Amino acid sequence: MNQKGGVGKTTTTVNLGAALTGLDQRVLLIDLDPQGHLSLHVGIDPDTLERSMYDLFTDSAVTAADVVRKIDDDLSVLPAEVNLAGVESELASLSAAGLSQRVLRDKVLPFVAQEKFDFVLMDCPPSLGLLTINALTLAGEVVVPMQAHFLALQGLSKLLETVGHIKKSLNPALVVSGIVLCMHEGQTVLAGEVVADLKSFLDSARSMDVPWRYARLLEPAIRRNIKLAESPSFGKTIFDYAPWCPGANDYRALAQSLLDSGTKA
Repeated sequence: MNQKGGVGKTTTTVNLGAALTGLDQRVLLIDLDPQGHLSLHVGIDPDTLERSMYDLFTDSAVTAADVVRKIDDDLSVLPAEVNLAGVESELASLSAAGLSQRVLRDKVLPFVAQEKFDFVLMDCPPSLGLLTINALTLAGEVVVPMQAHFLALQGLSKLLETVGHIKKSLNPALVVSGIVLCMHEGQTVLAGEVVADLKSFLDSARSMDVPWRYARLLEPAIRRNIKLAESPSFGKTIFDYAPWCPGANDYRALAQSLLDSGTKA
């Protein structure tokens, strides 16, 4: 999650998920952005969907099994389309009872257990509204994709504050695993300064009782790579489009790093 748009959330969700399937993991991707970019990235045309995440949220009779689309044996997607933008108003009647924040968890957890997925990766919208709150209520861990820019640092504290509120009220087990630097240009002075500030900020939280106490900069950073920008227009993951380009190699190494550390995002 990151409330800032254009920082690599969808690219990371799709390609990290695909990289994990290459390491013999069963992965479920959940598209929570009304723009449906994750769905498009894996070749799903929103206009062809009979059911989507909108139906999962708004129709009590619709299950995750009704919505899911299989990309291959190990990669499945709960797709989104533009109607998802209306979910917040549709769920208003549930808000008073505190149910609107738990719809996703109640619908997805039984499906995940039934299908025995190893990883569930959620692509959150660029906002901190009800869709993101549903994601945080379901999630075990939060990964923050961001660029090494000064303004990105400014939004991080608000994002972490939201995670803290959800941990206290809805999901006591929620933690922040770390930050993935996307479109990274490590040779620049600015990137070096921002990385140093990020490490200092994360280190300062080690002694605090906060969800990001053990968060770290996840490695490797994802280098700026034109192939990563091109692959969505072909409806392909980077591993189907350019499997040995720098971007693919970075996501492959990141997936291995997460497995080695025991992190499940």
